[in-house]
Amino acid sequence: MSSEPWYEGYFDETFISLYRDFLTPARTEREVAGLREMVALPPGGEVLDVACGWGRHSVSLARAGFRVTGLDLSETLLARGRKRASAAGVEVDFVRGDMREIPWRGRFDAVLSLYSSLGYFLSDDEDLRVLRGAREALRPDGAFVLETMHRDHIVGDYAARDWWESDDGTTVWVEREFDAVEGVSREWLRWSKGDRRGEKYHELRIRSATEWDRLLRAAGLVPVDWYGDWELAPFIHSSEDLIVVCRRG
Repeated sequence: MSSEPWYEGYFDETFISLYRDFLTPARTEREVAGLREMVALPPGGEVLDVACGWGRHSVSLARAGFRVTGLDLSETLLARGRKRASAAGVEVDFVRGDMREIPWRGRFDAVLSLYSSLGYFLSDDEDLRVLRGAREALRPDGAFVLETMHRDHIVGDYAARDWWESDDGTTVWVEREFDAVEGVSREWLRWSKGDRRGEKYHELRIRSATEWDRLLRAAGLVPVDWYGDWELAPFIHSSEDLIVVCRRG
């Protein structure tokens, strides 16, 4: 394992190829449709997509007429996002930066943190920096939306081993372990395609709804709605996803 944080080099072209089959355009459109039902964005409103990746949600929101800024640490993913936006004929302001240092103040109608992109830093203090930055970036009546894995569901159906085969013929094997005290899931991923092979490692702090409620309020974000999926199902103990809509406190 490298001495640098895992997320510094994890999100590269290999990441895109390994996860692209899961993150389909149909899935993205379903998520954006649910998001727009959860949050009444004004026509032409401004949206900040934190840890935007290759712009799945950013480009879709821009196509819907919103002014979108995407923030991410990976220049590889940002470059892919710029190409996607250009191909779609829309403008997205893709910015490279650390989500713990969100630079905008009082600008956005909505700030998004989707696809379990909080928890990389493993500590409450570091995630609070992200959440407080998100709060400061909102207009007074703006909304913050968090989508992440639900700890209760993960623990109840934890898969220590898994594998899949991608559409391009890549075989992927995964080993995981979960630290129930720290609330950290660690994952070793190995892949092979022909004579090419490689491996990746990541670790993620997974919180319960109770922990998220406490952390969001500490950051000045007040939860107003909890959902269990993008179809707006109520959030319950067995929900696979945890989606919470907050207002600036």
